[in-house]
Amino acid sequence: MTSVLDGPAEPADTTDAANEMTAPDGSIRPGWDGLHRAVEAMDLRQQRRLRREVARLLEDDGVTYHVPGTGKRLAWQLDPLPLIISGEEWAGIEAGIVQRAELLNLVLADLYGPRTLLAKGLLPARLVHDHPGFLRAMHGVHLHGPQQLFTYAADLARMPDGAMVVLGERTQAPSGAAYALQNRIVTSRVMGQLHRTSHVQRLAPYFRALRRGLQQVAPGDVTLPRTVLLSPGSRNETAFEHALLAARLGLSLVEGSDLQVRDGRVWLRSLGHPEPVDVIVRRIDEEWCDPLELRPDSLIGVPGLVNAVRNGTVAVVNTLGSGVLENPALQAFLPGLAQHLLGQSLRLPSVQTVWLGDEEGRREVMASPREWLFKPTARTAGRDNTIVGSGLDDRGVLALRARVAAAPHRWVAQEPASPARSPSIGTDGIVDRRTVLRTFAVADGSSYTVMPGGLTRVAPDDGIIIANHQGAWSKDTWVLGDAHQPVTGFWSDGGADDPVVPDATMPSRAAENLYWLGRYAERAEGVARLLREIEARRTEFHEATSGPGVACITALLQAVTQVTTTYPGFVGPGAERRLASPQAELTSLASNEARPGTLAHAIRNLLDSVDVVRDQLSGDTWLVVVDLQRRLLRTDPADRMPTAEPGELLLDDMARVLHGLLSIQGLAAENMIRDAGWRFMDAGRRIERGLQILALLRATTTHVREDAADGLVAESVLRVAESIITYRRRYRSTARVSTLLDLLLVDPDNPRSLTYQFDRLAEDLTMLPGHPGAGRVSATERPVLEASTALRVADTDHLASDQSDQVRGELDDFLSHLYGLMSRAAEEVRRAHFTHLAPQRTMRADTSGGVRT
Repeated sequence: MTSVLDGPAEPADTTDAANEMTAPDGSIRPGWDGLHRAVEAMDLRQQRRLRREVARLLEDDGVTYHVPGTGKRLAWQLDPLPLIISGEEWAGIEAGIVQRAELLNLVLADLYGPRTLLAKGLLPARLVHDHPGFLRAMHGVHLHGPQQLFTYAADLARMPDGAMVVLGERTQAPSGAAYALQNRIVTSRVMGQLHRTSHVQRLAPYFRALRRGLQQVAPGDVTLPRTVLLSPGSRNETAFEHALLAARLGLSLVEGSDLQVRDGRVWLRSLGHPEPVDVIVRRIDEEWCDPLELRPDSLIGVPGLVNAVRNGTVAVVNTLGSGVLENPALQAFLPGLAQHLLGQSLRLPSVQTVWLGDEEGRREVMASPREWLFKPTARTAGRDNTIVGSGLDDRGVLALRARVAAAPHRWVAQEPASPARSPSIGTDGIVDRRTVLRTFAVADGSSYTVMPGGLTRVAPDDGIIIANHQGAWSKDTWVLGDAHQPVTGFWSDGGADDPVVPDATMPSRAAENLYWLGRYAERAEGVARLLREIEARRTEFHEATSGPGVACITALLQAVTQVTTTYPGFVGPGAERRLASPQAELTSLASNEARPGTLAHAIRNLLDSVDVVRDQLSGDTWLVVVDLQRRLLRTDPADRMPTAEPGELLLDDMARVLHGLLSIQGLAAENMIRDAGWRFMDAGRRIERGLQILALLRATTTHVREDAADGLVAESVLRVAESIITYRRRYRSTARVSTLLDLLLVDPDNPRSLTYQFDRLAEDLTMLPGHPGAGRVSATERPVLEASTALRVADTDHLASDQSDQVRGELDDFLSHLYGLMSRAAEEVRRAHFTHLAPQRTMRADTSGGVRT
């Protein structure tokens, strides 16, 4: 998928580069004075503090990207020092970006329309037709409005002579705009005073234009279109950007499985009923968007999407087929196309480019291949296929000649670039590093609005590659304005939006992840509380070898295995050895992410759910989630939980984990609107808390022990269930099983009781989409009502006293029955509300021309 991670990755030559801050005579360039003074005033300690503060803010916001093809998540890297461009120079750059966007828009319209450029020989037919970005299926398909190229990005570099040149262009699904916004948020905080006094142009107008443009491309007479952002998923390299854009623009973040094509149009599999989709902002490379007409092995696309676009019932931006404009060979023809289509010369030139499909140009280049860079005309996502001629030995030159000769029309040669250097804060002080700027434009009415600035990338060292997956950093880009810039909000530019809004849209997949977020948060809390209590008892009775304290510890250890289902644990084969020396097993229960049932496993799944529904959550929620991840799921092996003295480490970690989990619950309770998403999350919490209570009670109260041990176990259960203070105030006695059952099973006012969970769950279920209405009971509610009734007529004194062979058999049966009802309610929620697609299989043409799977 086209992303900021794989481009431009421009090699630089070894000649001296220009410097962004200082002119050749050593003077400070216009606009850089303030930053120059700030840098001069910093010592190494202050510079390192600034770097740490930036890293902390980025981590708090969960700003990451994934390395293509590895699934590895890396922290976003931001240099605190911005790149500065004067307003006067930017005016020229902006005009050049608009011109190039308008030119490429005309080229795109022609290639999928009359194709006069091919007929007149202004573009070689082979250059276009052989490129994988040219989609014949899109011939004659047009967006509503004058602009066929919706968003555009150009990678710019300042050459040694001070001139800006275009290194490459992104026209398919340009990435990086949201990262630029995040950079601005962080940099304006850590460099606040300088930012305020520099009169930096704001980024909000670009995003308002983007939002406005999405309304303008909607098909037909739709005035307030339902717009979704189509993402490959939370594991994609720029998934953070997808979530941030969706949240900022008010879009539904969807994956291919969330959409379906019926009756010639696209529908969202939302809660309750399918909803029509008018505009799709795609962040999937076009070839993967439709397995029926484009790439048959795609599992992330929407079958039938091309046909819906062809019918004009949905607008996809950027348009399917716009990837043909990313062919670097076009750079060689743009000057002539500009004269033909616009009657103008290019304001921003491209780096010198030769298409090797031209015989004369090929002879000239191959006569001195070490003076050029060689690129295939078709990029491979996530990979840099550039061949640096200067780095080839004689054998390498021969191999290159052979590759080019085999298919010369699939290669271009470009002049090596030497991007300008800009001051950055390195680990040991200020260093000058090469920088490349990606700036963005979006269709707005009859022309384009350009982001003032953009995403600047910084070479990680003095090497020749600038690419994020190879360690490049980023910078905020400050375009200076005047002191009287109009200040408007992100959403409004002074006009009034139509107050009529469509129904709230939530994909079924998002609802399911909110549901599991609630369940995993509650599961993690329950396990953390139980582990904390075990460690507290072990600390309390660490010198005892027998007696009630040891019996209580044994009961709790066996209970943690049964509650977490981490068998064999303390009850299966080898249990006697683990009971005698439990620390290794307890450490595994706390920190082993790969082991289902452990605390770390629950938190890992919680974090995965949060990744999917990030656009649904507040920034404060993410702050707490990141802190939780930082404290328990440490990335540095040296920081992982070692074994320690009983209770010493786990008690501290459990307190921190509980603090984070309770913060998540508090934020959900106070910050989330009570919509369907909140109801699903709360339903998940109630189901999981009910199952945890029942599993804990079955593991601890159905076995009869001597009174002292039974009292200790009951007291521990009350502490784990966060009900010990209530119990002491109400009963004023030592813990007994009968009164414990009364408080944890049937008390409707105890937020930790089972009755309370069923009551709240029943309330949530009546508010979910698809409920049959007042006075009627859905299939999901039936087991809940049955369990509530059973609880209300239960005799806790009888359940506690009925015992045979040291087992409270009737209590065990009762708890088992309730557990089954709660599990049935969970299954009915899944069956009624969540999307369950058959496993997708790819379709490929076999050698006989048929179709096989």
